[in-house]
Amino acid sequence: MADNKTRGRTTDRKRLNMSEPYEVAYAKSDRASPERKAMLAKGTAKRAAKTGAKKKTSGSSAGRATKPSAGGKATKSSTRGSKSAAGARKSTAAKARKASASGARKASSARASGSASPAMKRTNAAPAAKKSRTTTRATPNPPKAEKTAENTAPKTMKEADAVDLLTDDHLEVGALFKQYDKLAKKEAPADQRRMLAQTICDMLKAHTTIEEEIFYPAARRAGIDADLLDEADIEHASAKDLIAQIEGGDAGDDHYDAKVKVLGEYITHHVVEEHTEMFIKCRRSGMDLVGLRGEMEVRKMALVPAGSASAAADADDGKGKPTGILASLFSKA
Repeated sequence: MADNKTRGRTTDRKRLNMSEPYEVAYAKSDRASPERKAMLAKGTAKRAAKTGAKKKTSGSSAGRATKPSAGGKATKSSTRGSKSAAGARKSTAAKARKASASGARKASSARASGSASPAMKRTNAAPAAKKSRTTTRATPNPPKAEKTAENTAPKTMKEADAVDLLTDDHLEVGALFKQYDKLAKKEAPADQRRMLAQTICDMLKAHTTIEEEIFYPAARRAGIDADLLDEADIEHASAKDLIAQIEGGDAGDDHYDAKVKVLGEYITHHVVEEHTEMFIKCRRSGMDLVGLRGEMEVRKMALVPAGSASAAADADDGKGKPTGILASLFSKA
């Protein structure tokens, strides 16, 4: 065995190329035996032969190939040059193949579009832009005329009848009740309130008389609901009691204004029932209301004292609109 001083040091110093294996460097040194050197030369020759065969198979030019040196090695620069040239050729061939494939696809699509049927062309065509639909609103209906008792009456009513006569009385007495309420709130003189209260009582007595003597009996003969007419008679009796108390009382009494107000509430309830139930049934029953009106007018002229009409006119609001008891009823008619 070699000692520490001579083991491997001489061989390592002679390894000029430190990347080569230790065995190769040892075989090249002077210490190697002739057999070891022969084996190294034989292996180097085999490797060189294999490298030359591979270069010929890949089609590389003989001029660019570098012959192995005496030691059996090719230079690194020649190897790198051959690899870069091969890579360049491969990239050029790949680009050429891609270009040819793209051209083939374009040509096939062009032929397909030229020979496609009109239906296929319409299907493949880009969707057309949707047309905007403009919506137009209809012109609103013009406002209708104000509804009144005259323009809402049935078309078959060509002449004023008994119901119209009673309706006029209701409107007049309602306006008088409204005027009296204003006087009571203002604490008007007793004489002024007394005169207006007497006018109200006179109109109500005449109104109830023509109803009880002429209108209600005709309604019973026409087959109008008897219970409805009986209730009207009882309401008349209650109103007559209050009328008697007002006529016999003094406007300076504590309960005088209250009695007039309660009388107005009785009359309001009675009037609403007549307009919403009784009068509708009477007009549908086929009664001769036009002929009945003439009879009722004659009787009323004999009962209403002079001056009552002027008092009712003074109680009107001057606008031609219903006031008092039937104000809300006729404004919705």
